[in-house]
Amino acid sequence: MNPARIDRALAILGYLAEHQEGSTLKRLSEDLGLPMSSAHDLLQTLVGLDVVKLLGQRTYALGPRAVVLALSIVDSVDLRHVSQPYLAELCEEINENTYLAVRSGAGVVYADRHEAGQTLSVVMKLGGQRPLHGSSVGKLMAAYNPELEQRVLKAARLEQFTPHTLVDRAQLREEFAAIRARSYSVSDGESVEGILGLAAPIVDAAGSVSAAVHVSAPRGRLSPDRLPFVVTAMSAAAALISRQLGATEETVPSRTIDDIRTFEQQRSERE
Repeated sequence: MNPARIDRALAILGYLAEHQEGSTLKRLSEDLGLPMSSAHDLLQTLVGLDVVKLLGQRTYALGPRAVVLALSIVDSVDLRHVSQPYLAELCEEINENTYLAVRSGAGVVYADRHEAGQTLSVVMKLGGQRPLHGSSVGKLMAAYNPELEQRVLKAARLEQFTPHTLVDRAQLREEFAAIRARSYSVSDGESVEGILGLAAPIVDAAGSVSAAVHVSAPRGRLSPDRLPFVVTAMSAAAALISRQLGATEETVPSRTIDDIRTFEQQRSERE
């Protein structure tokens, strides 16, 4: 099979993965810009390999071998393993502890940590649950996951960890919208007084955010002049991890240091 034929076969599999209800030959060939005869020949070959199956007489869908292969690929992508070199490099670049945070059910936990050589550092417990409304990673995950956002906004009670913790539902709704707009999250003394937390989203191949790069440090080390540099470096690391996970350019946030300076000016004005 020549490279062009392989490329067309992969395009068909990608198309069927996005149309789990199945597709007719005519619709598939039109959407992919393939001649019907070529699409038909490829589909017949894929059906023979159990990679594609027929639903009825005219509708094609992913077959059992494709599903098994997809699950194997997902299982082989160890997020912690993929992110380690980027988190280690980020830790060295900014000289602050760096973390991998992941969604765990209805919460967020730290899955990995790289420690810098600072005398005074913020060390977060791995596996420890973080509040969705009172931490940078929690707010980030809620902002990008409608289910978690509604869980926060409809909660009967939100714990006030410090005087700065956001517990007003209207303010939280605005905060989640602001996080989506600027593509990173800030927690300024909301979980622990005097500690500033930052989080940048990691996007997977489906375009979902279920992990984040996180940095926490004493507020004095993340001054208004230094913070944009740290967020820019974090966002770059998160983007590199996202691309390793198969995220497309369109789904990975891209922010320059000037963008972040502008966002931070706006954020300080709101406060």
